Amino acid sequence: MDHHRVAYRYQDYVPLIQERWLRKQVAPGVKPSVPLLVDPPQPATHGSFAIAKRAEELGQGSALFPAAHLDAITAWNDTSEEVLDAARAYAMPRMLTISRAQAEALPKFVPGFLRPLFAPSARLGMRYVVKKHQVADGSPEVIEAKVAPAYEKLRAALGGRPYLLGTGFTYADVTAAVMLVLLGPPADRHLPMGPGTREVWTHPGLAARFPDLLAWRDALYDKHRRA
Repeated sequence: MDHHRVAYRYQDYVPLIQERWLRKQVAPGVKPSVPLLVDPPQPATHGSFAIAKRAEELGQGSALFPAAHLDAITAWNDTSEEVLDAARAYAMPRMLTISRAQAEALPKFVPGFLRPLFAPSARLGMRYVVKKHQVADGSPEVIEAKVAPAYEKLRAALGGRPYLLGTGFTYADVTAAVMLVLLGPPADRHLPMGPGTREVWTHPGLAARFPDLLAWRDALYDKHRRA
């Protein structure tokens, strides 16, 4: 949306509390989840890939989905989604055990001095999300075994280049950068986040194995992510 200069209003989704609202945004029979682009009178656009393509239809600027690379971009997006499923399996159970992360996950309207008191509410919401998405085994060893091959594949495909497909910035770079969340979330200047939440998402073993990919991701954000 930022790349194509599409004006939008961002709204956080609060699990459990806003489930009824979320269900109303999608067609009957469609499993509601985020991210979701609500743009009446058009049907809601579901999922990051579809939202990015919709932004390209609506906006301006260089193409993120050049026709010559669409198959490669789609393949990288599929890899990214598989990694993100593993990342969620790693992070969600950890959210249930790290109290700082629970307090940080509360809605913004909860005052800071009340956040520790309301942390159990965040645990309730997270248990709902874990149950809803049927989170699989998220042990660090299992996650590293699942994710490392995808990171090795990305390292080889980049070959030290600034862009994955070698012809400029595309959605392949966006989706590949997102799947590196287990190396540590982006800096606060790009994605403000509390220390507890950063701890939840960071996998120390993967971070130690792929510092070059982390440096690539951070350089990509600094160049292309609007503050």
